[in-house]
Amino acid sequence: QATWTNEAKTTVSFKDSLLRESHQLIEGYQALSSSLSGTKQANKPSRRAGLMAKPGLTKKKHLLVPAYLKPYLDLSHTLLEELYPGLNIDLISDACPKCSQVLSQDHIIQGWTPNDYSTTCPACKHRFVPKFSVCCNLDSWTGSQGKLSPLYCDYLSPWVLLREVREIIGGEGCAHPVADKKAAKVLGVDEADKAKGIGIDGLLDPRFREGNGINATIWWNIIVAFRRFQIPYLYLLQGSYNNQLVQPLPRTDISLNDS
Repeated sequence: QATWTNEAKTTVSFKDSLLRESHQLIEGYQALSSSLSGTKQANKPSRRAGLMAKPGLTKKKHLLVPAYLKPYLDLSHTLLEELYPGLNIDLISDACPKCSQVLSQDHIIQGWTPNDYSTTCPACKHRFVPKFSVCCNLDSWTGSQGKLSPLYCDYLSPWVLLREVREIIGGEGCAHPVADKKAAKVLGVDEADKAKGIGIDGLLDPRFREGNGINATIWWNIIVAFRRFQIPYLYLLQGSYNNQLVQPLPRTDISLNDS
């Protein structure tokens, strides 16, 4: 009887701890969502300003990361640099091909328009496709000009990147395709995407990001976007590790009276 009582207390204590941790993590995601929404709202131009000037983007260092998510973000950076020793992502060296003005990341982002690969130079208003470079000390690294050279990637706008990701992860033939549920709805995956996509498994496979092709460009654009907004990206590295990097969130409707 005493043994059964101790086991019951242990089960209740475990469930109580699980619920508490899951609520903290969910609150962290909600806080991050609110932070990004607030940033978007603050950056909307006023009617009075008109087209005279564009609002400045919130600097990366000013983006608030909830304490609950910071360990996941730090681990994302650590594991990425473990996979790619000496990693350097250069986002500040691209220059306008017409006037040679060097554009910052903010300049590039502000010059984007929906569903367009190009940005606008703030100096001469010339439109061109921006790029960033990625390099590391990995012996097997292959860049745009061969072994150990920098990989030059087109810097894709969110609209273009989302369109590319839709096509990639829509496949039905993989173990974890995007079903006609929440993920498909959020990403806008349609039947045509499902027919030609490679699924989530394909995106997480380390071979997807190897080399210097379009897949590598898309993958590094996802990394750049997540790092810009300080969002954890552990799951993107899962294919390189045997251990489960991201555990599913516990259900929040667990009753402490459940047996």
